[in-house]
Amino acid sequence: MNDENRRLTAVFAEAGKRNGYEDVTAEFAAFRDFKVRWTRSYRWANFEVSDYLSDAPEEVLASLAETIFRKIAGNLDEGYSEEVCDWLTSEDFARTKQPTFLRRFRGLSPGSAGTHLDLSDSYDRLAEAGLADRDDTIALRWMDGRSSELGKASVLMRVATVSSGIDRDDITDNAVDFALYAQIARIAMGFSPGGVPRGPEYEELLDRYPGRREAEEELARIGYRS
Repeated sequence: MNDENRRLTAVFAEAGKRNGYEDVTAEFAAFRDFKVRWTRSYRWANFEVSDYLSDAPEEVLASLAETIFRKIAGNLDEGYSEEVCDWLTSEDFARTKQPTFLRRFRGLSPGSAGTHLDLSDSYDRLAEAGLADRDDTIALRWMDGRSSELGKASVLMRVATVSSGIDRDDITDNAVDFALYAQIARIAMGFSPGGVPRGPEYEELLDRYPGRREAEEELARIGYRS
């Protein structure tokens, strides 16, 4: 066990004692997304924690551990503390972790330019229309388009991806811009510490896009859903 994992195990073991667990181990894992995974019985627990947290202050790890044990105890809606959220949503976190996230996300374009379209052009149009704030920290990428998924967004890593199946020369700017807007909107909503469903809030943001109905109809004709 390396020093990082010893430190993590010590933090989680201390939280475990306070919650009735006698044998606790923890290690950092190279997950693509930020997450914590665990296996347990009544007295022992083993945790795999995203290595994006490997340089987190001890107080952040301790707060995270307490939250996870409360979730295990049945408080599934338990949210992360303000301390944890502040660290995860800091500008420094996104700046330093985003390159690793992009390397781990298979099937992404190297930049915003695709074969036919450049997502930065779409982003410029959204900004000019007042539908998005210009933010150079957001990475724009095309993702593998073999599914019907329009795109994905990582709020913490500040990455917006759009299906490469939309990268074609016979599609309107309105449809492409909406596809990107749908991902930018998720980032704009910010990190949800408690995992509370935010569907209504997201739908409200989508409704702000003037050509939503036409864009969704066009995208549906080529097999994509928002």
